[in-house]
Amino acid sequence: MAIVIGSDFGYTVLAAVGITLQCLATAMSVTGARKKYNINYPDNGGGRYSDKVSDEDWVAFNNIKRTSDNYLEQVGMVLVALVLAGLYQPKLAASFGATYMLGRFAYAHGYVAGGADKRIYGAPIMGVSFLALVLTAGYNAFTTTILA
Repeated sequence: MAIVIGSDFGYTVLAAVGITLQCLATAMSVTGARKKYNINYPDNGGGRYSDKVSDEDWVAFNNIKRTSDNYLEQVGMVLVALVLAGLYQPKLAASFGATYMLGRFAYAHGYVAGGADKRIYGAPIMGVSFLALVLTAGYNAFTTTILA
């Protein structure tokens, strides 16, 4: 079976663009936090500059930084799974991508506002959405190759 990329794949592309922009916004929040808490490069929250801030500010900065780092750790896998799933079922993949973004927003908001314990509100949504993308891609690839 040949994969034909139809106009519905645009939904997948929109989801990928949304995830990319959200990741960029999360990274830019670290830049704002660096200015706010006076933690300059190359300090990532554990060096000389961070030694000069209060414990409260150090935790606040690191919550923002960790949110960005976590996104950067996952964005590659999520985008690959999104595009692969979208080759077969673009609207379904896009909906999982949008759900991932909602989970990512809840994760970041919880982490920044309430610390690591509050990330739990978004983490399951992100995890299930990502797993759904991987399963969608895998199932469709399997059924169109091995079972074809």
